[in-house]
Amino acid sequence: MGLSRFAPLAGLDPEMSPAPLTSEAFAAAVLRVAKYRGRPVVVKLGGSAMEDPAATEAALRSVAVLHLLGVQLVLVHGGGKPIDRAMTVAGLTPRKVAGRRYTDDATLAIVVRVLKDEIGTDLERRLNDLGVESAAVSDLLDGDWLSLPDDSGKPIDLGRVGTVAKVDLAGLRAFFEYRELPVIPSLARAADGGWLNLNADDAAAAVAGALKADRAIFLTDTPGVLRDRRDPASLIPKLSAAECRDLIASGVIDGGMIPKVEACFAAHDAGVPSALILDGRVPYSLLDVFLHDSFTGTEITR
Repeated sequence: MGLSRFAPLAGLDPEMSPAPLTSEAFAAAVLRVAKYRGRPVVVKLGGSAMEDPAATEAALRSVAVLHLLGVQLVLVHGGGKPIDRAMTVAGLTPRKVAGRRYTDDATLAIVVRVLKDEIGTDLERRLNDLGVESAAVSDLLDGDWLSLPDDSGKPIDLGRVGTVAKVDLAGLRAFFEYRELPVIPSLARAADGGWLNLNADDAAAAVAGALKADRAIFLTDTPGVLRDRRDPASLIPKLSAAECRDLIASGVIDGGMIPKVEACFAAHDAGVPSALILDGRVPYSLLDVFLHDSFTGTEITR
Protein backbone atom coordinates (compact mmCIF):
# COMPACT_ATOMS: atom_id res chain seq x y z
CA MET A 1 0.00 0.00 0.00
CA GLY A 2 1.80 3.13 -1.21
CA LEU A 3 1.49 6.56 0.30
CA SER A 4 -0.38 7.66 -2.80
CA ARG A 5 -3.38 5.70 -1.54
CA PHE A 6 -3.73 8.22 1.27
CA ALA A 7 -4.22 11.11 -1.17
CA PRO A 8 -8.02 10.63 -1.39
CA LEU A 9 -8.16 11.20 2.36
CA ALA A 10 -8.19 14.88 1.42
CA GLY A 11 -11.95 14.28 1.75
CA LEU A 12 -11.41 13.87 5.50
CA ASP A 13 -11.67 17.58 6.29
CA PRO A 14 -9.02 18.52 8.90
CA GLU A 15 -11.31 21.32 10.04
CA MET A 16 -13.58 18.64 11.53
CA SER A 17 -10.93 17.87 14.22
CA PRO A 18 -11.90 19.33 17.60
CA ALA A 19 -8.25 20.21 18.32
CA PRO A 20 -4.96 20.41 16.39
CA LEU A 21 -3.34 17.01 15.90
CA THR A 22 0.30 16.85 16.89
CA SER A 23 2.77 14.82 14.88
CA GLU A 24 3.49 12.76 17.97
CA ALA A 25 -0.21 11.92 18.47
CA PHE A 26 -0.62 11.09 14.78
CA ALA A 27 2.38 8.74 14.85
CA ALA A 28 1.09 7.01 17.97
CA ALA A 29 -2.37 6.57 16.45
CA VAL A 30 -1.08 5.12 13.17
CA LEU A 31 1.27 2.72 14.98
CA ARG A 32 -1.55 1.57 17.22
CA VAL A 33 -3.94 0.85 14.35
CA ALA A 34 -1.12 -0.74 12.31
CA LYS A 35 -1.03 -3.57 14.85
CA TYR A 36 -4.23 -4.81 13.19
CA ARG A 37 -2.81 -4.65 9.66
CA GLY A 38 -3.71 -7.77 7.69
CA ARG A 39 -6.16 -8.98 10.36
CA PRO A 40 -9.85 -9.37 9.44
CA VAL A 41 -12.49 -7.37 11.30
CA VAL A 42 -16.22 -7.53 10.54
CA VAL A 43 -18.34 -4.44 11.19
CA LYS A 44 -22.11 -4.59 11.18
CA LEU A 45 -23.83 -1.28 10.45
CA GLY A 46 -27.45 -1.43 11.51
CA GLY A 47 -30.33 0.32 9.83
CA SER A 48 -31.16 2.12 13.08
CA ALA A 49 -27.58 3.28 13.54
CA MET A 50 -27.71 4.74 10.01
CA GLU A 51 -30.57 7.10 10.85
CA ASP A 52 -28.21 9.90 11.95
CA PRO A 53 -26.38 11.24 8.86
CA ALA A 54 -23.49 12.71 10.85
CA ALA A 55 -22.93 9.47 12.79
CA THR A 56 -23.11 7.42 9.60
CA GLU A 57 -20.53 9.67 7.94
CA ALA A 58 -18.23 9.30 10.97
CA ALA A 59 -18.66 5.52 10.91
CA LEU A 60 -17.77 5.37 7.21
CA ARG A 61 -14.74 7.63 7.76
CA SER A 62 -13.65 5.28 10.54
CA VAL A 63 -14.05 2.32 8.18
CA ALA A 64 -12.06 4.18 5.52
CA VAL A 65 -9.18 4.98 7.87
CA LEU A 66 -8.96 1.41 9.19
CA HIS A 67 -9.06 -0.03 5.67
CA LEU A 68 -6.44 2.37 4.33
CA LEU A 69 -4.15 1.45 7.24
CA GLY A 70 -4.35 -2.21 6.25
CA VAL A 71 -7.09 -3.67 8.46
CA GLN A 72 -9.04 -6.27 6.46
CA LEU A 73 -12.47 -4.74 6.93
CA VAL A 74 -15.76 -6.34 5.89
CA LEU A 75 -18.89 -4.18 6.21
CA VAL A 76 -22.21 -5.98 6.68
CA HIS A 77 -25.35 -3.86 6.73
CA GLY A 78 -29.04 -4.12 7.44
CA GLY A 79 -31.76 -1.61 6.70
CA GLY A 80 -34.79 -2.16 8.91
CA LYS A 81 -36.08 1.41 9.13
CA PRO A 82 -35.52 2.29 5.45
CA ILE A 83 -37.32 -0.94 4.55
CA ASP A 84 -40.24 0.00 6.81
CA ARG A 85 -40.47 3.41 5.13
CA ALA A 86 -40.36 1.88 1.66
CA MET A 87 -43.11 -0.56 2.63
CA THR A 88 -45.27 2.31 3.88
CA VAL A 89 -44.83 4.12 0.56
CA ALA A 90 -45.85 0.90 -1.21
CA GLY A 91 -48.95 0.57 0.98
CA LEU A 92 -47.63 -2.48 2.84
CA THR A 93 -47.69 -2.96 6.61
CA PRO A 94 -44.57 -4.46 8.21
CA ARG A 95 -45.40 -7.66 10.08
CA LYS A 96 -43.30 -9.30 12.77
CA VAL A 97 -43.55 -12.97 13.71
CA ALA A 98 -41.50 -14.26 16.65
CA GLY A 99 -39.55 -10.99 16.58
CA ARG A 100 -38.61 -11.42 12.90
CA ARG A 101 -39.84 -9.57 9.85
CA TYR A 102 -42.33 -11.76 7.98
CA THR A 103 -41.10 -11.71 4.38
CA ASP A 104 -43.62 -12.52 1.66
CA ASP A 105 -42.85 -11.98 -2.01
CA ALA A 106 -43.97 -8.33 -2.03
CA THR A 107 -41.94 -7.57 1.09
CA LEU A 108 -38.92 -9.43 -0.29
CA ALA A 109 -38.92 -7.32 -3.46
CA ILE A 110 -38.71 -4.17 -1.32
CA VAL A 111 -36.06 -5.67 0.99
CA VAL A 112 -33.83 -6.60 -1.96
CA ARG A 113 -34.27 -3.21 -3.64
CA VAL A 114 -33.55 -1.21 -0.48
CA LEU A 115 -30.58 -3.32 0.66
CA LYS A 116 -28.89 -3.91 -2.69
CA ASP A 117 -29.84 -1.08 -4.97
CA GLU A 118 -30.18 1.74 -2.46
CA ILE A 119 -28.21 1.25 0.78
CA GLY A 120 -25.47 -0.97 -0.65
CA THR A 121 -24.92 1.25 -3.66
CA ASP A 122 -24.88 4.37 -1.48
CA LEU A 123 -22.36 2.90 0.98
CA GLU A 124 -20.12 1.82 -1.90
CA ARG A 125 -20.23 5.29 -3.44
CA ARG A 126 -19.50 7.04 -0.15
CA LEU A 127 -16.57 4.77 0.67
CA ASN A 128 -15.17 5.22 -2.83
CA ASP A 129 -15.42 8.99 -2.33
CA LEU A 130 -13.26 8.53 0.79
CA GLY A 131 -10.57 6.79 -1.23
CA VAL A 132 -11.60 3.21 -0.45
CA GLU A 133 -11.92 0.75 -3.30
CA SER A 134 -15.13 -0.97 -2.27
CA ALA A 135 -17.92 -2.95 -3.85
CA ALA A 136 -21.48 -3.73 -2.79
CA VAL A 137 -21.60 -7.49 -3.29
CA SER A 138 -24.55 -9.79 -2.66
CA ASP A 139 -23.34 -13.18 -3.89
CA LEU A 140 -21.08 -14.20 -0.99
CA LEU A 141 -23.73 -15.80 1.24
CA ASP A 142 -25.81 -18.93 0.66
CA GLY A 143 -28.76 -19.53 2.93
CA ASP A 144 -31.23 -22.02 4.31
CA TRP A 145 -34.78 -21.22 5.36
CA LEU A 146 -34.96 -20.24 9.01
CA SER A 147 -37.09 -22.67 10.99
CA LEU A 148 -38.24 -21.56 14.44
CA PRO A 149 -40.62 -23.67 16.56
CA ASP A 150 -43.72 -22.27 18.21
CA ASP A 151 -44.80 -23.24 21.73
CA SER A 152 -46.09 -26.58 20.47
CA GLY A 153 -42.90 -27.34 18.56
CA LYS A 154 -44.38 -26.70 15.12
CA PRO A 155 -42.35 -24.56 12.70
CA ILE A 156 -43.30 -20.89 12.47
CA ASP A 157 -43.92 -19.59 8.96
CA LEU A 158 -41.66 -16.55 8.44
CA GLY A 159 -41.83 -16.51 4.65
CA ARG A 160 -38.52 -16.03 2.84
CA VAL A 161 -36.40 -15.54 5.96
CA GLY A 162 -33.16 -17.44 6.22
CA THR A 163 -29.96 -18.25 8.02
CA VAL A 164 -26.45 -18.31 6.57
CA ALA A 165 -25.54 -21.79 5.38
CA LYS A 166 -22.26 -20.95 3.65
CA VAL A 167 -19.88 -18.00 3.32
CA ASP A 168 -17.79 -17.68 0.15
CA LEU A 169 -14.38 -17.44 1.82
CA ALA A 170 -12.51 -17.48 -1.49
CA GLY A 171 -14.56 -14.50 -2.63
CA LEU A 172 -13.86 -12.58 0.57
CA ARG A 173 -10.15 -13.31 0.44
CA ALA A 174 -10.04 -12.10 -3.15
CA PHE A 175 -11.25 -8.72 -1.90
CA PHE A 176 -8.45 -8.69 0.67
CA GLU A 177 -5.88 -9.69 -1.95
CA TYR A 178 -6.86 -6.74 -4.15
CA ARG A 179 -7.20 -4.43 -1.13
CA GLU A 180 -10.88 -3.87 -1.75
CA LEU A 181 -13.57 -3.62 0.90
CA PRO A 182 -16.71 -5.77 0.48
CA VAL A 183 -20.04 -4.24 1.48
CA ILE A 184 -22.46 -7.11 2.15
CA PRO A 185 -26.25 -6.75 2.54
CA SER A 186 -28.20 -9.01 4.89
CA LEU A 187 -29.37 -11.25 2.04
CA ALA A 188 -28.54 -14.79 0.99
CA ARG A 189 -29.29 -16.96 -2.00
CA ALA A 190 -31.51 -19.97 -1.35
CA ALA A 191 -31.17 -23.33 -3.05
CA ASP A 192 -33.99 -22.35 -5.45
CA GLY A 193 -31.96 -19.33 -6.62
CA GLY A 194 -34.22 -16.79 -4.91
CA TRP A 195 -33.35 -14.40 -2.12
CA LEU A 196 -33.70 -14.95 1.60
CA ASN A 197 -33.97 -12.06 4.06
CA LEU A 198 -31.41 -12.37 6.89
CA ASN A 199 -31.06 -10.82 10.30
CA ALA A 200 -28.06 -8.53 9.77
CA ASP A 201 -26.54 -9.38 13.17
CA ASP A 202 -26.67 -13.08 12.30
CA ALA A 203 -25.15 -12.40 8.88
CA ALA A 204 -22.26 -10.41 10.40
CA ALA A 205 -21.60 -13.13 12.98
CA ALA A 206 -21.53 -15.79 10.25
CA VAL A 207 -19.07 -13.79 8.14
CA ALA A 208 -16.86 -13.10 11.18
CA GLY A 209 -16.91 -16.75 12.16
CA ALA A 210 -16.05 -17.96 8.68
CA LEU A 211 -13.09 -15.54 8.53
CA LYS A 212 -12.03 -16.31 12.11
CA ALA A 213 -11.99 -12.54 12.43
CA ASP A 214 -10.13 -10.71 15.19
CA ARG A 215 -13.27 -8.82 16.06
CA ALA A 216 -16.98 -8.73 15.28
CA ILE A 217 -18.29 -5.21 15.94
CA PHE A 218 -22.00 -4.43 15.98
CA LEU A 219 -22.89 -0.73 15.55
CA THR A 220 -26.40 -0.14 16.85
CA ASP A 221 -28.63 2.62 18.23
CA THR A 222 -28.03 2.02 21.95
CA PRO A 223 -24.94 2.61 24.14
CA GLY A 224 -24.57 -1.18 24.60
CA VAL A 225 -26.13 -3.51 27.14
CA LEU A 226 -27.84 -1.42 29.85
CA ARG A 227 -28.86 -2.67 33.28
CA ASP A 228 -31.69 -0.13 33.06
CA ARG A 229 -32.80 0.77 29.53
CA ARG A 230 -33.90 4.21 30.75
CA ASP A 231 -30.46 5.04 32.17
CA PRO A 232 -27.49 5.26 29.77
CA ALA A 233 -25.22 5.45 32.83
CA SER A 234 -26.16 1.84 33.62
CA LEU A 235 -24.05 0.60 30.69
CA ILE A 236 -22.34 -2.72 31.40
CA PRO A 237 -18.89 -2.55 29.76
CA LYS A 238 -18.09 -6.27 29.82
CA LEU A 239 -20.18 -9.43 30.10
CA SER A 240 -19.49 -13.13 29.81
CA ALA A 241 -21.81 -15.34 27.82
CA ALA A 242 -23.10 -16.87 31.07
CA GLU A 243 -23.84 -13.43 32.52
CA CYS A 244 -25.68 -12.48 29.33
CA ARG A 245 -27.88 -15.56 29.54
CA ASP A 246 -28.73 -14.71 33.14
CA LEU A 247 -29.67 -11.17 32.08
CA ILE A 248 -31.83 -12.53 29.25
CA ALA A 249 -33.60 -14.88 31.69
CA SER A 250 -34.22 -11.99 34.11
CA GLY A 251 -35.53 -9.69 31.34
CA VAL A 252 -32.72 -7.12 31.63
CA ILE A 253 -31.63 -8.01 28.10
CA ASP A 254 -34.76 -8.11 25.98
CA GLY A 255 -36.26 -7.06 22.67
CA GLY A 256 -33.86 -6.21 19.87
CA MET A 257 -30.81 -6.56 22.12
CA ILE A 258 -31.32 -10.34 22.37
CA PRO A 259 -30.43 -11.12 18.72
CA LYS A 260 -27.36 -8.86 18.97
CA VAL A 261 -26.11 -10.68 22.07
CA GLU A 262 -26.90 -14.05 20.50
CA ALA A 263 -24.96 -12.97 17.40
CA CYS A 264 -21.99 -12.33 19.69
CA PHE A 265 -22.41 -15.86 21.07
CA ALA A 266 -22.44 -17.25 17.54
CA ALA A 267 -19.29 -15.34 16.62
CA HIS A 268 -17.52 -16.66 19.72
CA ASP A 269 -18.63 -20.22 19.01
CA ALA A 270 -17.11 -19.89 15.53
CA GLY A 271 -13.75 -18.79 16.93
CA VAL A 272 -13.96 -14.98 17.03
CA PRO A 273 -12.17 -13.87 20.22
CA SER A 274 -13.82 -10.44 20.63
CA ALA A 275 -17.42 -9.31 20.01
CA LEU A 276 -18.42 -5.71 20.71
CA ILE A 277 -21.74 -3.86 20.76
CA LEU A 278 -21.17 -0.14 20.19
CA ASP A 279 -23.39 2.92 19.92
CA GLY A 280 -23.24 3.72 16.22
CA ARG A 281 -24.85 7.11 16.90
CA VAL A 282 -21.67 8.29 18.64
CA PRO A 283 -19.29 9.69 16.01
CA TYR A 284 -16.10 7.65 15.64
CA SER A 285 -17.11 5.08 18.26
CA LEU A 286 -15.73 2.44 15.87
CA LEU A 287 -12.34 4.10 15.54
CA ASP A 288 -12.14 4.60 19.31
CA VAL A 289 -11.97 0.80 19.74
CA PHE A 290 -8.66 0.73 17.87
CA LEU A 291 -7.18 3.92 19.29
CA HIS A 292 -7.84 3.52 23.01
CA ASP A 293 -7.66 0.88 25.71
CA SER A 294 -11.20 1.79 26.77
CA PHE A 295 -14.30 2.55 24.71
CA THR A 296 -18.01 3.15 25.18
CA GLY A 297 -19.98 -0.03 24.57
CA THR A 298 -20.26 -3.62 25.76
CA GLU A 299 -17.75 -6.37 25.10
CA ILE A 300 -19.21 -9.88 25.16
CA THR A 301 -16.66 -12.52 26.18
CA ARG A 302 -16.85 -16.30 26.33
